[in-house]
Amino acid sequence: MSHFTLPSSLIAAPSRRVIHRLRRGNRTGKGLLLITGYDYFLTKRDYKRLLPQYEEIILVPRHTDDDYLLNVILHPILNEHTLIHLVANPDYDQQHHQVYQFIVRQSKMIRVSTIADFCEQILGKVYIAQNAHERTFTNDLPIFKPNIRGLKKGIDVVSSIVFLVFTSPFWLWSALRIKQQSPGPIFYRQARVGQQNQEFHCVKFRSMRLDAEVSGAAFSSKNDRRTFPFGAFMRKIRLDELPQFLNVLKGEMSLVGPRPERKVFTTSFENQIPHYQTRHRVKPGITGYAQICYPYGAGVKDARHKLMYDLYYIKHWSIRLEATFSGVQ
Repeated sequence: MSHFTLPSSLIAAPSRRVIHRLRRGNRTGKGLLLITGYDYFLTKRDYKRLLPQYEEIILVPRHTDDDYLLNVILHPILNEHTLIHLVANPDYDQQHHQVYQFIVRQSKMIRVSTIADFCEQILGKVYIAQNAHERTFTNDLPIFKPNIRGLKKGIDVVSSIVFLVFTSPFWLWSALRIKQQSPGPIFYRQARVGQQNQEFHCVKFRSMRLDAEVSGAAFSSKNDRRTFPFGAFMRKIRLDELPQFLNVLKGEMSLVGPRPERKVFTTSFENQIPHYQTRHRVKPGITGYAQICYPYGAGVKDARHKLMYDLYYIKHWSIRLEATFSGVQ
């Protein structure tokens, strides 16, 4: 595949809506992927997965002019492809009807998927609309059944005891280094939202200066300037998360699950992201599917992307999925 750089507008919504076109350098005969009603749900990880599968990808944001799309964009492109995979967003975009008829009239082979099926079957996440007023699925995801909760509890307890035993030397080492570089408490306790919206105190090794939030609550970032040197090192290898195994033993957290957030952030997200409260139907985790699939992020855009992965984990939970992400971190 030829070298390419993803436009920033493919990751975050641009100031003006445009049709995006990504092409491969070689012709593989795998056809065209055409997504209508696109609302910036794809990530860099998604593009890396999709680009080897298609010769070309066209992303059509909602409210794109029909005549421009059909006659200016699609008409010349369809001459280059015999197989078209149309991904439709029927929840709030009806343009796919005209696109489908247009493609059929051109005597092209066409495969049609809904945006929900495409995300779950191809990308491994549950589609959530960008707009909080849109409802992209009507039925709440099922809460874990008693047998799953029991199995997860057993995995959590056994794994936590093993981790605590084998990581005990790091506790003393971390405590000494924290005291050397940033006098103050070794542990940091912060209220986080857990299962059923119940708050609990999440315990971590302190990685930031004591004045880190003097200006108010703020999201952590990958290269957070509020950390001291050893704190930054702990965050990089997740060493600061070790005390959370105590939360797991107390039954407040699980080894794998949605990462717990602070109340000030979850309240805001629930007002802006459809179905955000659904992630609180299960215990939060030390690590999680979203944490593995999506990098550090702050704000509504990142929270929406992470929610799609969290909901996929809840909906498609299996021992294999649990074991995969238990062993990654």
